[in-house]
Amino acid sequence: PLELACRTVLGLTGGLGAAFMLVGMIFAWVVTADSDPIGDLQLALKARITQGVITRVTETNTTENDVTVYRYAFSFQTPGGESYTGSGYARGRRWSAEERVTIEYAPTHPAVARIQGTRRSMVPNWAILLVLVFPAIGALLFFSATVRGWRQVRLLQHGELSTAEIVSEEMTNTRINDVPVMAYVYEFPAHDGESYLGRSRALPTGRVGDEETEPVLYLPWSPRLSTLVDALPTRHRLDVDESGQWVTQGKAWPIVWVGVIWIGIVAHVAYGVWRVIGRFRP
Repeated sequence: PLELACRTVLGLTGGLGAAFMLVGMIFAWVVTADSDPIGDLQLALKARITQGVITRVTETNTTENDVTVYRYAFSFQTPGGESYTGSGYARGRRWSAEERVTIEYAPTHPAVARIQGTRRSMVPNWAILLVLVFPAIGALLFFSATVRGWRQVRLLQHGELSTAEIVSEEMTNTRINDVPVMAYVYEFPAHDGESYLGRSRALPTGRVGDEETEPVLYLPWSPRLSTLVDALPTRHRLDVDESGQWVTQGKAWPIVWVGVIWIGIVAHVAYGVWRVIGRFRP
């Protein structure tokens, strides 16, 4: 059932990771609104020098170490006589309007320019990287949980049932709401007559270990890929009906939540592509 597949493929870790990623990217887009890493790379690799004029000085609401950041608008001409404008940011008031300054610009794209000694974005690069840490961690949690979740969905779709004995259990370094995630090692017989070891992780809810043997699902063509049924990230115990189909709670929120997450991911990717394309427009 779609509800069970969505609930399993995401899990608690994937849901938290998605929230970190989507909300964190909103703040990242705001902070990096005027950043242009591609243009900065062009200037770092090769830049030409010319003279320009400050056209306007504006005090921003941003401070660094209690020093106000100022925005300096400027204009300049290339040796070919073409006129360009730009802006840069620096701590403190360094220049005034009509003052001459040294300009660095990219030879192949002169619109990419800055005043020598300034930066092209209001926020320094180290602050941008700091903001990007949170959505990056969220993305790592979300996609790793999704990969693991799809494996579990495959087990729910195609797995065969067996019984397993818990060999060992130990706490991991991962904690959710201050509750440590447990790692279980178990052994089970497969249809080929061989015994296999498997590993599953789950919160200590009391489901795993409450029976002498635990139900386990494994892929018939690859018995080493398995999972404890009670370790699957579902809020209720799994059961089957008379026709052998998995029983669900009939709730739509897991489907809606997964849909919202992927709509958000597509929206962020589309916005990022739009911003990159916009940097190359004349």
